[in-house]
Amino acid sequence: MQKSIFVLFSLALLSFTSDDLVKVKLNDEVTVYVPKSFSPMTKEDMGIRYQSYRVPLALYTDASRLVDFGVNRSFTQWQEKDLAMMGEFYEASLMELYDKVTFIEKGIKEVNGHQFVFFEFISLVYPDNDYQDSVRKYTYLMYGLTEGTSYIFNFSCDKPLQEKWQATARQMMSQIKLKN
Repeated sequence: MQKSIFVLFSLALLSFTSDDLVKVKLNDEVTVYVPKSFSPMTKEDMGIRYQSYRVPLALYTDASRLVDFGVNRSFTQWQEKDLAMMGEFYEASLMELYDKVTFIEKGIKEVNGHQFVFFEFISLVYPDNDYQDSVRKYTYLMYGLTEGTSYIFNFSCDKPLQEKWQATARQMMSQIKLKN
């Protein structure tokens, strides 16, 4: 009896994947939906985990700090008619960034009336020395263009968490809104 209660309790916890999403308007151009359990990343966490000269528009993480969602933007010369070429460029960049990339799905798709380049993949980075482990991540990236600005939406988690978070990542990406 205790074992079945434990199993039911465990299944209930596992089935709670933070699918309850809340709407977040990041600026006049971008609205996203993030899990209720996520919180904005602290400046200290950003500095340690995402070193970049350009501060992201938004970075969210779960309580474990193993699941992240971020939005970056850059001013660009890409135009929406260039999406296919842009996708090829970013795909080549991904292949150089990681030791191994296995694509689950990639291409161009429409989300809320806007065209996006997207990549859903598993990445692998081999260790540099005997004191490190390989790093395997599940990532869902989407790139969108609006009025000279490129927006990058990035969901990532450790590979063992993919099964728990993949549906949520897809749901989040399917609700992104960019102003035309």
